Amino acid sequence: MSALLEVENLVVDYRLRGRTRFRALKGVSITVKPGECVGLVGESGSGKSTLGKAVLGLAAVASGRITFDGKEITHARGRARRGLASDIQVVFQDPYGSLDPTMTVGEVLAEPLVVAGTSRVQARAVVTGMLDRVCLPADAVHRYPSEFSGGQRQRIAIARALVRRPRLVVCDEPVSALDLTTQATILDLFVDLQRETGVSYLFVSHDLGVVRRVCHRVSVMYQGEIVETGLTRQVTQDPVHPYTRRLRLASPVADPERQAERRATWLGLRD
Repeated sequence: MSALLEVENLVVDYRLRGRTRFRALKGVSITVKPGECVGLVGESGSGKSTLGKAVLGLAAVASGRITFDGKEITHARGRARRGLASDIQVVFQDPYGSLDPTMTVGEVLAEPLVVAGTSRVQARAVVTGMLDRVCLPADAVHRYPSEFSGGQRQRIAIARALVRRPRLVVCDEPVSALDLTTQATILDLFVDLQRETGVSYLFVSHDLGVVRRVCHRVSVMYQGEIVETGLTRQVTQDPVHPYTRRLRLASPVADPERQAERRATWLGLRD
Protein backbone atom coordinates (compact mmCIF):
# COMPACT_ATOMS: atom_id res chain seq x y z
CA MET A 1 0.00 0.00 0.00
CA SER A 2 1.42 3.39 -1.00
CA ALA A 3 1.97 6.03 1.67
CA LEU A 4 -0.60 8.76 2.29
CA LEU A 5 2.03 10.97 3.95
CA GLU A 6 5.70 10.70 3.12
CA VAL A 7 8.39 12.83 4.74
CA GLU A 8 11.86 12.51 3.23
CA ASN A 9 15.13 13.80 4.69
CA LEU A 10 13.43 16.77 6.32
CA VAL A 11 15.58 19.53 7.79
CA VAL A 12 14.12 22.38 9.86
CA ASP A 13 16.21 25.21 11.33
CA TYR A 14 15.22 27.79 13.93
CA ARG A 15 16.92 31.12 14.48
CA LEU A 16 17.90 31.87 18.06
CA ARG A 17 19.25 35.21 19.27
CA GLY A 18 19.54 36.74 15.86
CA ARG A 19 21.85 34.71 13.65
CA THR A 20 22.38 31.66 15.86
CA ARG A 21 20.91 28.62 14.13
CA PHE A 22 19.40 25.62 15.87
CA ARG A 23 18.74 22.54 13.74
CA ALA A 24 15.50 21.06 15.09
CA LEU A 25 15.18 18.30 12.47
CA LYS A 26 18.22 16.61 10.95
CA GLY A 27 17.15 14.68 7.86
CA VAL A 28 14.02 13.04 9.24
CA SER A 29 12.04 10.53 7.16
CA ILE A 30 8.69 8.96 8.05
CA THR A 31 5.64 7.52 6.28
CA VAL A 32 1.98 7.14 7.22
CA LYS A 33 -0.24 4.78 5.21
CA PRO A 34 -4.01 5.16 4.71
CA GLY A 35 -5.88 4.09 7.84
CA GLU A 36 -2.67 3.83 9.86
CA CYS A 37 -1.68 5.42 13.16
CA VAL A 38 2.03 6.17 13.38
CA GLY A 39 3.41 7.31 16.72
CA LEU A 40 6.19 9.87 17.00
CA VAL A 41 7.64 9.67 20.48
CA GLY A 42 10.46 11.43 22.31
CA GLU A 43 11.25 13.78 25.15
CA SER A 44 10.68 17.54 25.09
CA GLY A 45 12.99 19.18 22.56
CA SER A 46 13.47 16.02 20.49
CA GLY A 47 11.85 17.60 17.43
CA LYS A 48 8.66 15.56 17.30
CA SER A 49 6.28 18.54 17.50
CA THR A 50 8.39 20.41 14.92
CA LEU A 51 7.83 17.55 12.49
CA GLY A 52 4.07 17.81 13.05
CA LYS A 53 4.22 21.57 12.50
CA ALA A 54 6.17 21.10 9.27
CA VAL A 55 3.49 18.76 7.94
CA LEU A 56 0.87 21.39 8.82
CA GLY A 57 2.88 24.18 7.16
CA LEU A 58 3.61 25.87 10.50
CA ALA A 59 7.39 25.37 10.41
CA ALA A 60 9.59 26.45 7.49
CA VAL A 61 11.49 23.60 5.84
CA ALA A 62 15.16 24.18 5.03
CA SER A 63 15.50 21.04 2.89
CA GLY A 64 13.81 17.73 2.25
CA ARG A 65 10.34 16.93 0.98
CA ILE A 66 6.82 16.36 2.30
CA THR A 67 4.41 14.50 0.02
CA PHE A 68 0.71 14.00 0.67
CA ASP A 69 -1.25 11.59 -1.53
CA GLY A 70 1.48 11.74 -4.14
CA LYS A 71 1.63 15.56 -4.30
CA GLU A 72 4.45 17.60 -2.84
CA ILE A 73 3.28 20.05 -0.17
CA THR A 74 6.64 21.00 1.36
CA HIS A 75 6.31 24.71 0.68
CA ALA A 76 2.55 24.96 0.10
CA ARG A 77 1.29 28.39 1.10
CA GLY A 78 -1.78 30.56 0.69
CA ARG A 79 -4.54 29.00 -1.39
CA ALA A 80 -2.65 25.74 -1.84
CA ARG A 81 -2.27 25.30 1.93
CA ARG A 82 -5.90 26.26 2.60
CA GLY A 83 -6.93 23.68 0.04
CA LEU A 84 -5.31 21.00 2.18
CA ALA A 85 -7.54 21.82 5.17
CA SER A 86 -10.20 19.34 4.08
CA ASP A 87 -7.61 16.53 4.03
CA ILE A 88 -5.20 17.42 6.86
CA GLN A 89 -6.36 18.51 10.31
CA VAL A 90 -4.83 18.81 13.78
CA VAL A 91 -5.72 18.15 17.42
CA PHE A 92 -3.56 20.20 19.81
CA GLN A 93 -2.45 19.49 23.36
CA ASP A 94 -4.56 22.19 25.03
CA PRO A 95 -8.21 21.75 24.04
CA TYR A 96 -9.32 25.00 25.69
CA GLY A 97 -6.60 27.08 24.08
CA SER A 98 -7.53 25.74 20.64
CA LEU A 99 -11.25 26.59 20.98
CA ASP A 100 -12.66 30.11 20.62
CA PRO A 101 -14.28 30.84 24.01
CA THR A 102 -16.67 33.37 22.44
CA MET A 103 -18.29 30.79 20.16
CA THR A 104 -20.74 28.07 21.09
CA VAL A 105 -19.71 24.49 20.38
CA GLY A 106 -22.18 24.41 17.50
CA GLU A 107 -20.54 27.47 15.96
CA VAL A 108 -17.04 26.06 16.51
CA LEU A 109 -17.90 22.85 14.68
CA ALA A 110 -19.98 24.44 11.94
CA GLU A 111 -17.44 27.13 11.03
CA PRO A 112 -15.06 24.95 8.95
CA LEU A 113 -18.03 23.46 7.10
CA VAL A 114 -19.61 26.81 6.29
CA VAL A 115 -16.26 28.24 5.17
CA ALA A 116 -15.93 25.26 2.82
CA GLY A 117 -19.31 26.05 1.26
CA THR A 118 -21.67 23.77 3.19
CA SER A 119 -25.09 25.26 3.84
CA ARG A 120 -25.93 26.07 7.45
CA VAL A 121 -28.75 23.53 7.42
CA GLN A 122 -26.42 20.77 6.22
CA ALA A 123 -23.71 21.90 8.63
CA ARG A 124 -26.15 21.67 11.54
CA ALA A 125 -26.97 18.07 10.66
CA VAL A 126 -23.29 17.14 10.31
CA VAL A 127 -22.46 18.80 13.65
CA THR A 128 -25.25 16.91 15.43
CA GLY A 129 -23.99 13.62 14.04
CA MET A 130 -20.40 14.40 14.98
CA LEU A 131 -21.33 15.29 18.57
CA ASP A 132 -23.03 11.92 18.86
CA ARG A 133 -19.96 10.21 17.41
CA VAL A 134 -17.67 11.72 20.08
CA CYS A 135 -20.22 10.92 22.83
CA LEU A 136 -21.34 14.46 23.66
CA PRO A 137 -24.98 15.47 24.23
CA ALA A 138 -26.91 17.15 21.44
CA ASP A 139 -27.51 20.25 23.57
CA ALA A 140 -23.75 20.90 23.53
CA VAL A 141 -24.32 22.97 20.39
CA HIS A 142 -25.79 25.76 22.52
CA ARG A 143 -23.08 25.75 25.19
CA TYR A 144 -19.62 27.31 25.36
CA PRO A 145 -16.29 25.47 25.71
CA SER A 146 -15.81 26.83 29.24
CA GLU A 147 -18.86 24.85 30.37
CA PHE A 148 -17.13 21.52 29.72
CA SER A 149 -14.45 19.49 31.46
CA GLY A 150 -10.97 19.05 29.98
CA GLY A 151 -11.84 15.65 28.54
CA GLN A 152 -15.08 16.95 27.04
CA ARG A 153 -13.25 19.90 25.49
CA GLN A 154 -10.79 17.51 23.89
CA ARG A 155 -13.76 15.60 22.45
CA ILE A 156 -14.96 18.90 20.98
CA ALA A 157 -11.51 19.52 19.49
CA ILE A 158 -11.48 16.02 17.98
CA ALA A 159 -14.97 16.58 16.55
CA ARG A 160 -13.82 19.83 14.96
CA ALA A 161 -10.80 18.11 13.42
CA LEU A 162 -12.95 15.33 11.94
CA VAL A 163 -16.01 17.30 10.91
CA ARG A 164 -14.72 17.78 7.35
CA ARG A 165 -13.77 14.10 7.08
CA PRO A 166 -10.00 14.60 6.68
CA ARG A 167 -7.71 11.81 5.58
CA LEU A 168 -4.93 12.67 8.03
CA VAL A 169 -5.01 14.16 11.53
CA VAL A 170 -1.84 15.35 13.26
CA CYS A 171 -2.35 14.69 16.98
CA ASP A 172 0.11 16.83 18.95
CA GLU A 173 0.22 15.50 22.54
CA PRO A 174 -3.60 15.33 22.59
CA VAL A 175 -3.93 13.64 25.99
CA SER A 176 -0.93 14.90 27.96
CA ALA A 177 -2.99 17.61 29.73
CA LEU A 178 -5.61 15.09 30.93
CA ASP A 179 -5.76 12.83 33.98
CA LEU A 180 -5.06 9.13 33.47
CA THR A 181 -8.70 7.98 33.47
CA THR A 182 -9.71 10.65 30.95
CA GLN A 183 -6.64 9.85 28.86
CA ALA A 184 -7.81 6.26 28.52
CA THR A 185 -11.30 7.24 27.33
CA ILE A 186 -9.95 9.76 24.81
CA LEU A 187 -7.43 7.24 23.45
CA ASP A 188 -10.21 4.70 23.05
CA LEU A 189 -12.19 7.38 21.19
CA PHE A 190 -9.29 7.93 18.78
CA VAL A 191 -9.16 4.18 18.09
CA ASP A 192 -12.94 3.90 17.57
CA LEU A 193 -13.05 6.90 15.24
CA GLN A 194 -10.23 5.51 13.14
CA ARG A 195 -12.05 2.21 12.77
CA GLU A 196 -15.25 4.02 11.76
CA THR A 197 -13.76 6.57 9.35
CA GLY A 198 -10.46 5.11 8.13
CA VAL A 199 -8.63 8.34 9.00
CA SER A 200 -4.84 8.23 9.43
CA TYR A 201 -3.06 9.68 12.47
CA LEU A 202 0.41 11.07 13.01
CA PHE A 203 0.36 10.77 16.79
CA VAL A 204 2.93 12.88 18.64
CA SER A 205 3.60 11.96 22.27
CA HIS A 206 6.33 11.80 24.92
CA ASP A 207 4.73 8.69 26.46
CA LEU A 208 5.45 5.19 25.12
CA GLY A 209 2.42 3.91 27.05
CA VAL A 210 0.14 6.24 25.11
CA VAL A 211 1.46 5.28 21.67
CA ARG A 212 1.33 1.60 22.65
CA ARG A 213 -2.42 1.94 23.08
CA VAL A 214 -3.27 3.58 19.75
CA CYS A 215 -0.45 3.21 17.21
CA HIS A 216 0.37 0.57 14.62
CA ARG A 217 3.97 1.70 14.17
CA VAL A 218 6.27 3.95 16.20
CA SER A 219 9.22 6.17 15.37
CA VAL A 220 11.42 7.37 18.23
CA MET A 221 13.04 10.80 18.00
CA TYR A 222 16.14 11.98 19.82
CA GLN A 223 17.88 15.33 19.27
CA GLY A 224 16.23 15.94 15.93
CA GLU A 225 16.75 12.47 14.48
CA ILE A 226 14.75 9.25 14.30
CA VAL A 227 16.76 6.63 16.14
CA GLU A 228 14.37 3.69 15.98
CA THR A 229 11.31 2.72 13.94
CA GLY A 230 9.20 -0.42 13.98
CA LEU A 231 5.97 -2.10 14.89
CA THR A 232 4.54 -0.77 18.13
CA ARG A 233 4.86 -4.02 20.05
CA GLN A 234 8.52 -4.45 19.12
CA VAL A 235 9.55 -0.86 19.86
CA THR A 236 7.65 -0.55 23.13
CA GLN A 237 8.39 -4.01 24.55
CA ASP A 238 11.82 -4.91 23.17
CA PRO A 239 13.52 -1.70 21.99
CA VAL A 240 16.95 -1.81 20.40
CA HIS A 241 18.27 1.75 20.74
CA PRO A 242 19.54 2.79 24.20
CA TYR A 243 17.45 5.97 24.14
CA THR A 244 14.25 4.01 23.48
CA ARG A 245 15.17 1.67 26.30
CA ARG A 246 15.52 4.67 28.62
CA LEU A 247 12.10 5.96 27.54
CA ARG A 248 10.57 2.57 28.27
CA LEU A 249 12.16 2.36 31.71
CA ALA A 250 11.04 5.91 32.53
CA SER A 251 7.40 4.76 32.47
CA PRO A 252 6.35 3.96 36.07
CA VAL A 253 4.89 0.61 37.14
CA ALA A 254 2.66 -0.11 40.13
CA ASP A 255 4.94 -2.67 41.79
CA PRO A 256 7.49 -0.88 44.07
CA GLU A 257 10.16 -3.57 43.68
CA ARG A 258 9.88 -3.62 39.87
CA GLN A 259 9.89 0.16 39.85
CA ALA A 260 13.10 0.20 41.89
CA GLU A 261 14.69 -2.26 39.46
CA ARG A 262 13.60 -0.18 36.47
CA ARG A 263 14.95 2.95 38.11
CA ALA A 264 18.34 1.34 38.71
CA THR A 265 18.48 0.08 35.12
CA TRP A 266 17.47 3.50 33.81
CA LEU A 267 20.24 5.19 35.80
CA GLY A 268 22.74 2.68 34.40
CA LEU A 269 21.69 3.42 30.82
CA ARG A 270 21.89 7.15 31.46
CA ASP A 271 25.49 6.82 32.57
